[in-house]
Amino acid sequence: MSQAGVPSTGGNSGQNPEAVIPRILIVPPEEARGYSQGLGEAHILVGGERSGGAWWLGQFREDPGFMTLLHLHPHMDEYFFILQGVLSLYVDGTWHDLKAGAFAMVSRDTPHAQGNTGKEPVHFVGSGSPAGFERFFIELDEIAKRVPPGPQFGAEIAKIMPKYDTKPLGPPPRRT
Repeated sequence: MSQAGVPSTGGNSGQNPEAVIPRILIVPPEEARGYSQGLGEAHILVGGERSGGAWWLGQFREDPGFMTLLHLHPHMDEYFFILQGVLSLYVDGTWHDLKAGAFAMVSRDTPHAQGNTGKEPVHFVGSGSPAGFERFFIELDEIAKRVPPGPQFGAEIAKIMPKYDTKPLGPPPRRT
């Protein structure tokens, strides 16, 4: 990790007041931590250890058929910036198909689901504030290595979600 400048403690959103948030943070791609998602990959570039707990950021690939459960994050705001393909996001009772160049923000405590309902992989940058949820991908990777995609995979994920500020609400709503 490359950091320059003087660390700052300002702007840490009520997180650990002792946390140091860097004023400048440069992370080369080879420092990303890669994890399997079953039908895709997560490459976490910035976690709480680099952001003073303020936020996390990763680059994601979700293959056709990837879909999260309907869920919410009680304490985290989540952000999506689509690089390539189409990310389907369910929020406020509606499915939205986000194409390359689109941005979405889902506020904490907002039920949502997301995935790839298309025929091509979707690539996007995902982020959240505060940090912590990025640790979910470590356990997701372990599950993906031993459980194939399907109902059992979803059941295993639902078991670990509460440890990472995520409340599972059920299967993703059907598209109409």
